[in-house]
Amino acid sequence: MKRVVIDTDAGVDDSIAIAYASRFPDVTIELITTVSGNVPVSEVTQNVLYLRGILGVNSPVFSGAGAPRSRELVTAPEVHGEDGVGGYRKSEGISFRGWETGGAASEIVRAARKYGRKLTIISLGPMTNIAQAVMLDAAAIKGIGNVVQMGGVFSGYGNTSLFTEFNIFVDPESASFVLESGVKVTFVPLDLTETLFLPRELANELLMKINESSPDLAQLFRKALNYYIDYHKRNDKLDGCFLHDAIAVAAAIHPEWFRFIGSSVSVETQGKLTAGMTLADFRKKAGRESSRIAVAFDGVRFMTDLSRRVFGYRVGTSTVSQKCLRERFVADFRNHLR
Repeated sequence: MKRVVIDTDAGVDDSIAIAYASRFPDVTIELITTVSGNVPVSEVTQNVLYLRGILGVNSPVFSGAGAPRSRELVTAPEVHGEDGVGGYRKSEGISFRGWETGGAASEIVRAARKYGRKLTIISLGPMTNIAQAVMLDAAAIKGIGNVVQMGGVFSGYGNTSLFTEFNIFVDPESASFVLESGVKVTFVPLDLTETLFLPRELANELLMKINESSPDLAQLFRKALNYYIDYHKRNDKLDGCFLHDAIAVAAAIHPEWFRFIGSSVSVETQGKLTAGMTLADFRKKAGRESSRIAVAFDGVRFMTDLSRRVFGYRVGTSTVSQKCLRERFVADFRNHLR
């Protein structure tokens, strides 16, 4: 039995990732903690509570940091909607009262002390809560099995500023603090997650299938995914969307699907143009391999598994190979010398 803590800023791809993690019978979600990122933490927590209900998950939910470690919060309503799920929850008037604020960091520490090496933290948002947990008990966090972070970009352009990925950009100080504390982190970066996408046509097909078994989840995902895909079409000329966080869940649960490279990773916190940039030297051993970076994975196997577990329909491998895989642009001077 694999035990996980999911720390999330639940937007659209986070919601799919949480649904995916909940569908593994040999995985126990010990708790879900929320952090400001895609939307403010109050909206994130509402999304998680709603998801927990329609997924039938009993995991306790604890809200966490409302702002980054030392800078103002940046959110992404243009990507995920004002409520984080494409406006679905707001349009349906879905809200919750009476939930307690705070407690995320202390609950992460409690789980780390209890389960040690048996525990994996899957971090799907900024690392603010993880940094706070390290401040409370660094030894406990260092003593767990793994911290898997969806975040960073190492060989190309980012999705926020020129060289930064959103989760690290929002709170680079917390990411840097966690790494400098000696916690070993497994990064699942944009370099990997943007080599696969969910086309609109296939998304609509999957939504029809899930509607047969879970109409509430289908309605949520339909609104959220269409909003998310519309954003990608406007900004990336891509009639589909990336599944960053679900891939991070796969890396935590099925690491054998991935290839990892060990390296020390640093986060730039001061640069005017580069704050949030993740840096790793792939040319040589850095002396201490404080982190791992996912550099390749079986995208076909991932997509067929995700479609089966979340949507109740196994997409064919040929369909995934032909429609979902893509090459990510990486600047190469040689292209200009031909």
